[in-house]
Amino acid sequence: MIRKTLKLLALTLAVGALLALIGLLKQKNRTLEDAQKRIASIEQRMNEIMASISGEGQVADLRNELTQQRAELERLHTELAALHARTACSQVESAIKQDVSPSSEAPAQTQASESYEDAAKTSERIEQRADAGAEMLSAFPAAKQRFVERAVKANIAPTLIERPQTLSAIDGIGPIFEQRLYNAGIGTYWEVATLDDETLRRILQLSKARAALVRFDTIRASAQRLAEETQTVGCIWNSEPVDDFDMIPGIGEVYKRRLYDAGIRTYAALANATPELLEQACASLSPVPPDYAGWIEAARKLAAQKRRNEMTD
Repeated sequence: MIRKTLKLLALTLAVGALLALIGLLKQKNRTLEDAQKRIASIEQRMNEIMASISGEGQVADLRNELTQQRAELERLHTELAALHARTACSQVESAIKQDVSPSSEAPAQTQASESYEDAAKTSERIEQRADAGAEMLSAFPAAKQRFVERAVKANIAPTLIERPQTLSAIDGIGPIFEQRLYNAGIGTYWEVATLDDETLRRILQLSKARAALVRFDTIRASAQRLAEETQTVGCIWNSEPVDDFDMIPGIGEVYKRRLYDAGIRTYAALANATPELLEQACASLSPVPPDYAGWIEAARKLAAQKRRNEMTD
């Protein structure tokens, strides 16, 4: 759906580019510089439209309009080629009548040729960018499309990351709120910075009375600052499941983060790990090593309980 929308935008702008350049060729006093400025303006408009793309709309309507735009684009290509040929011929005839060498009119003819080539290149470039944009968007999970659109509208390149960030580093977010954000599929500072008050209240499971005491703007400002400091503005988490390892005795914030970074983020993954793997992931410097076997056993019980809960839901 998004790919069709982008292709339609590309063809619409390509038609606009050709119409503009035909007008330039018909007006003898226009220069190549004007044409280049118009092309730059069209490309800028493409950026603006891409920044406001939406996945909504009717597929049938888009397909019909896309067909019409393709037909119009083909017609304009034909008209522009014919106009280019007529312009070249008229310039030679004028040179003969004025007893002037045709070569003296070469700059004007070159201008027409370059304008036509610019139109073709602009159309091709826009379509290529539309295809690239559609391919980029398709790599993101459907649940993350709203974050992708927010990034594009802000002229930020969205980036998909696998590991969640330490959201408890955000002012006002502790381990409990961090886990609730993870459970809701929110895993980066930038994602938190884009959430509105109501969404934060719902995800953090706050009553209206308690929400009135929370400074959501402070949470967002802190999240934005962390995103900028870590150079992760526009980063979007892929929302793989993350379980709360705080439920397992002996796993504190440091070990939990190291396990997450090692790709062990669920009870099932921890239950299937070996003590050797956990030792390598945690890199403990404590004189008394953690009870890795105890972690694994506790994770097995929690994983089984989680499966039972999912079956009864």
